[in-house]
Amino acid sequence: MKSLTVVKFGGSLIRNPQAQAKFLKELAVISQRQRIILVHGGSPEINSMLEKFSVKSKFVNGLRYTDSNALDVVELALSGKVNRIITTGLIKNGASAVGISGKDGKSVICKQVKELGLVGEPIKVNKKLIEILIDSDFLPVIASIASDAKGNVMNVNADVLAAAIAVAFKAGKLIFLTDVHGVFDKNKKSINEIRVKDINALIKDETITGGMIPKIKSCADSIKKGVKEVWIADGASSIKNIKGTVIKK
Repeated sequence: MKSLTVVKFGGSLIRNPQAQAKFLKELAVISQRQRIILVHGGSPEINSMLEKFSVKSKFVNGLRYTDSNALDVVELALSGKVNRIITTGLIKNGASAVGISGKDGKSVICKQVKELGLVGEPIKVNKKLIEILIDSDFLPVIASIASDAKGNVMNVNADVLAAAIAVAFKAGKLIFLTDVHGVFDKNKKSINEIRVKDINALIKDETITGGMIPKIKSCADSIKKGVKEVWIADGASSIKNIKGTVIKK
């Protein structure tokens, strides 16, 4: 199978109409000549919908706890709204986009992270459905919902889901589109390239701090498992001419 690119789009970019419109237009063009798998989350839309349905949010160590009431809303927000918006936008721009979630076709099987309720961590990616789509020149748009081995629906972190899919397909590129210009050095300037062997030193000297630490470790893990390169890039600028930090072996 030809090399492909896995792109994760979500977070605050979902609520940025200009960034979203530009991204969908550019990705539609790129998908005409490259194999793309798009994975998305949508925390702002989830938060808005939880509030709308008067479902209280609960967090454990900064991570969302998902009970059965919250899960219904999470799936509605991701599969029912965000996925439809992104898929429709791509189709309007000429892409052959197909909206699914990780549970469709048992594409992603998870184990439950019990301390977070109905939250799953991917343990297996069944590539069949996604392969059928990309082999037929469709662009899969995958909402970060999956299921366990018994078919119970799980909420999944979109970054983690994108990484699991990229590893399963040995992707040439895994691109995390965020609202920052990649990883910054101590002078607040974007680092163009980071090698996996240098990551621990960058964490030790506090160049990489806070929430970027688990993200960069996840990037390194993906590369160790076969992904060629991972980008942490500015989603508001351009997917065609990526600006950010690339992590390589």
